[in-house]
Amino acid sequence: MDTGIDMNKDKNKWIDDLDSKAQKKQSAANENEHTRSFVLEGGSKEPLEKCEERGSLKEVPKGLMAWRFARPLLILLISVAIVVFIGTAVYNHIEQSYFTPVSMQPAPAKRIEVRPGSSLSRIATLLFEEGIIRNKFVFQMYVDLNDMAAKLQAGRYDLSPSMNMDEIIEILAAGDGGRKTVKITFTEGSTIEDMAAKLVSTEMFDSQKHEEFLRLCNDPKAFADYDFITALAQSDRLDGRKFLLEGYLFPDTYEFYMDAEPIDVIKRLLNRFDNIFTLQYEDRAEELGMSVDEIMTLASIIEWEALPKDFKKVSSVFYNRINENMTFGSCATLRYITGVKKLVYTAEEMAIASPYNTYIVVGLPVGPVANPGQKAIEAALYPDEEFLSEKYLYFCNKDPETGELAYAKTLKEHEKNVAAYSHLW
Repeated sequence: MDTGIDMNKDKNKWIDDLDSKAQKKQSAANENEHTRSFVLEGGSKEPLEKCEERGSLKEVPKGLMAWRFARPLLILLISVAIVVFIGTAVYNHIEQSYFTPVSMQPAPAKRIEVRPGSSLSRIATLLFEEGIIRNKFVFQMYVDLNDMAAKLQAGRYDLSPSMNMDEIIEILAAGDGGRKTVKITFTEGSTIEDMAAKLVSTEMFDSQKHEEFLRLCNDPKAFADYDFITALAQSDRLDGRKFLLEGYLFPDTYEFYMDAEPIDVIKRLLNRFDNIFTLQYEDRAEELGMSVDEIMTLASIIEWEALPKDFKKVSSVFYNRINENMTFGSCATLRYITGVKKLVYTAEEMAIASPYNTYIVVGLPVGPVANPGQKAIEAALYPDEEFLSEKYLYFCNKDPETGELAYAKTLKEHEKNVAAYSHLW
């Protein structure tokens, strides 16, 4: 009996403990739920922790909120200000360095002559060298961007360093009143006398200018600023020479003012030769053991003896003759002496005592017999290597109509060619 009573008591006590634990657990859950939630004004519930994470319950200072909105805008404004400042500085530097007048104060004008046929590059170079513009490349670019390159005219202009580029371009495009010009072509192989006659025939020269032109062609002092003329004047190749400048008035197409002076015309032609006969040509002449004048003398004979396709071969024949210490026997030199062009000269003509006569003078004559073109000059500098090595020494006209030549290595072969083709001459 006693045992059973004790067991019931323990059982009831165990049940009471379970109920007590359950109540405590439920009470803790309710308290937890109350802690995590609260009721909003609208009646809906929001998790308390999430609201705190977003700061909805934290009190944010108004100044901080304003800074958050103003900061990106301030950064943008500062960036724009920096870009504008740098851009303005760069623009001002470029304008002052390249686009503003050379002189910011009134400056006296200079007489500038833009020659007929001058390119935009040449005009820009001229203006830069005369101190009229700051930068020739910028001037060219500015003229091109304004589509004015084709409108610039030759003439004589009074331009001041205090003018801006727009003013300069406007003056050059307006012209100088229309000085008349003439375009003249001097063909390869023209002599100085041929050129003088053409200048007269175009009515550019009268008789007085004609004589002045020929006189100047024998005046070394008038062209002492050309190195090749100074070197020639100091050489031993002057005795018996017809014209000092023969060979150096480069044949080409030129545009001249109708009232141009003879010395201006000659300088135009000498300048063109100076551009053609480069340092590379000078080095090659030295390599061959030849002076510039000797190269020009050989080139002038080549010009008259053959067509361009045969220039280098004919050059080789003459080099081989020089190496063999032979006379050239060139009809081109007799043509220069007599002033008559023909295929066959008489024995009397071939015996004329002249330093130009290559029937009696061994090697090169005293000077050029014409003004050769660039192809003949290059042939004199670079003869045909095969014909050189094969030692060709002779050539003659094969067909005067086509200009074809027949070549030979020996006198016997040459005489055979002459017999075969001389009836065509």
